[in-house]
Amino acid sequence: MPDERMRTEQLHPPSDPSLDPLVQEPQRWTDRILNWAAGLPWWAIILAVIAIFVLYSMLSSVAYRRVIRSLTDDPQVSTDDLFDVVQIVGEPTMIIGRYTDETRDSVETVIAELLDTVIDSEEVTRTGFIEEETPATLTIQSDEGAFTIPKGRVTEMDPPDAMVGSDVTITYIDRVTVTGVLTDRNDKTMTVRTVNEETVTFAKDRILSQDIQTIACDRDADPNCEDREVIVIQRQGEIISGRLNTLSQTNMSLELDDESTREIRRSDVDYFNVPTLTIAVNVDMAEAAVGEGDEVRLGFAKETDITDALVELETLDEVPVPLRYADGDARVVLVPYPDIVAALEAADAGEIDAVVYLDDSLDRLAVADWVDANPGANVMLPTPPRECERNCDVTVKLVDDEVTGTVIKETDDEITLRTVDAVYIILDRDKIVDDRRMEPGVCALNNLRGCDSGIFLTLRVTFMAYGLALIIGLFFGLMRVSSNPILYAISTLYVEVIRGIPLLVILLYAGFVVSPRIRDTFGLELTDEWEAIIGLAFGYGAFIAEIFRAGIQSISRGQMEAARSLGMSYPQSMRYVILPQAVRVVLPPLGNDFIAMLKDSALISVLALPDLLQLGRLYVSRTFRAFEGYNTVAILYLGMTLLLSLLVRIIERRARLPR
Repeated sequence: MPDERMRTEQLHPPSDPSLDPLVQEPQRWTDRILNWAAGLPWWAIILAVIAIFVLYSMLSSVAYRRVIRSLTDDPQVSTDDLFDVVQIVGEPTMIIGRYTDETRDSVETVIAELLDTVIDSEEVTRTGFIEEETPATLTIQSDEGAFTIPKGRVTEMDPPDAMVGSDVTITYIDRVTVTGVLTDRNDKTMTVRTVNEETVTFAKDRILSQDIQTIACDRDADPNCEDREVIVIQRQGEIISGRLNTLSQTNMSLELDDESTREIRRSDVDYFNVPTLTIAVNVDMAEAAVGEGDEVRLGFAKETDITDALVELETLDEVPVPLRYADGDARVVLVPYPDIVAALEAADAGEIDAVVYLDDSLDRLAVADWVDANPGANVMLPTPPRECERNCDVTVKLVDDEVTGTVIKETDDEITLRTVDAVYIILDRDKIVDDRRMEPGVCALNNLRGCDSGIFLTLRVTFMAYGLALIIGLFFGLMRVSSNPILYAISTLYVEVIRGIPLLVILLYAGFVVSPRIRDTFGLELTDEWEAIIGLAFGYGAFIAEIFRAGIQSISRGQMEAARSLGMSYPQSMRYVILPQAVRVVLPPLGNDFIAMLKDSALISVLALPDLLQLGRLYVSRTFRAFEGYNTVAILYLGMTLLLSLLVRIIERRARLPR
C-alpha cells in the first residue's frame, strides 16, 4: 500500500500554486516594481516635493514675495537702461570776432620746457618740480563777449594767417557734457536718454474737471514738427488710509494694507482724520481740588469714539476712579449728550465739570473749534487736543492739484497720463572725446552688469574668488612638492599660517589692513568687492594648495620617471603628464571647497557689501520680519548649493578615469 501511494505521487505529483504561470506573472511584475522603487533616489524626490511646497508657499505670500525681490535685486526681464553715462562730446562751433590775444612763450615757459624735455635728470623731472602743462589758448572778442579757446581745439581759421588785432572767423570743437541713460549703441552711434519719461495713473473718480489744450511746437527749431494736444485735469487730492507709524510737525508715515510704507509731507496734506482726544473743563472747576469721595460730572457725546471706549462699563451713573495724588477714589458720573455742542453748553452752564471728546472724523477738533468760536464761554482746554502719534488707523486727504499730459491708457476706472516725454540724443561715437562716467544701469536679465547686490553679488564674488583661489592653490601646491627647500618652506609657512586663522579675521585684515596699505603705498584704490574677493581667495588658497599637493603625490612616481626618461624637463613632465592626472583626482575635493566658499561668502557682509545675507539683515531690521527674512536667505543659499553640487557631480562624472 505505501509503495502504491508513492508510485501514484510520482506519476501525479501534488500541484504547487507558486509554480503556476498565472501566479508567477503578477509576482514577477511586483518584484520589478519593488526593485524599481528601491532604486529611486528618494532623498532627491522628497527634497523636490519639499522645495515645490516651500516655493509655492513663498510665492503665494505677499511678505515672502517682498523679501525675495529685496534679496535678488529685483531683476527685470529686459531693460533699455543699459548704462548711466556722462559723455563729453566735441561739437563743431563757429565764432566771428577780433583776434585779441594768445598764449606766448616767456622765460618761465622756456625753463619749464628745458627741465621737461632737455635735461635728463631724475632730480629735476620727478613729480613736483615740473608743473602740469597748461594748453595754449587764443582769445576772440565777439559781440557776445570774450572767448578763450584752447588752440588744440581749433580746426579752421579764416584767414589762416590772421594776426593779433585782425578780424577772424574760427571753427573749433566745443566740449559739451551729455548726461543720461545709454539705451542703445552700435559701432557708429550711441543713443542716450537725457530726460526720462514720467507717467501718472489715478482713479477717474478723482477728476474734478478736464480741458483739452493745444501746445504749439517750435517750428524755428524743427519746421516739420506738429502741434500736440494735451489734457489738463483738475483732480481731487488722493485719499490714503492706513496704520500710522509716525506723526510729526513736518511729515507722517503710514503702513498701507499691502504692508508697504508711504511717507507724506504735512505740507501736501489737505486734512487727515486721526483719533484725537480733547478734554474741556469748566473754568470754575479747573483749579478746584478733588478729594476722596468727591463727585466729578463728566459729559460726552453719543455716537463718538469715546462711546466705544465706555462700552465695558456696566453703568455710567458712578465710576470709581483712583486719585493720583491722594489716597482713595473719586466718584465720576458720566453724562451722555446727543452731540458735542450740547455737552459743551452744559459745561459752560456749570451742569457738568468737564467734557471728554474722542473722534477720528472730520469733526475731531470740534471742541477746540467751539472754544475758539466762543471766547466768552466759561470753558477752557487745559491741554491742546492730543492726536494719536502711532499704531492707530488714519485717513489722509491730500490737496487738490492739476496734472497735464497725454493720455496713453484709459479704462472705466483709471486713466494714465504721460506727463513728461522722454528725450533722446544720438551721439556719433567718433565725436565723444571723453567717457567721463559709465556705470551699469537697471538690473535685468539682458543687463546683468547692473545686478550688483543680493544673490548676484554673492555668486559673482564666489566665482571670482574661487578662480583666484585656484591659481593661488596651484602655485603653492607645486611649491609644496618642490625639492627646493626655500620654495617648500615658503609654501608650508603660508599653508600652516592661513589654515590656522579664521576666515572672518582674514576678511577683516584684507578690508582694513591690506587695502589701506595698498592705497597708501601704490595709490591703488581697491573696492569693497575686491577686498572680499582677495580675502576669500587668500583664505581658501591654503586649503586648495593642500588638495593639489595630495593629488600630485597620489600619482605614481613612475609617471614622472617615465616622462623624464622620454626627454621631458621637470616643468614639461608636470604640465603634460602629472597635472592632467592629478586634476581628475582632486576634482571632488575642489568641488566641495567651492560649495564651502559659496556658504562662507556670507561673511563678506562684515565689509558692508550688499550681499545676500546683508540684504536679509537690512530687511529684518527694517520690517522686524525675522522669520520671513532669514527663512528666505537660508532657502536661497540651499538652492544655490544644491544646483552647484549637481553641476560638480556632472563635471566629476565626465572627468572620471575609465576603469
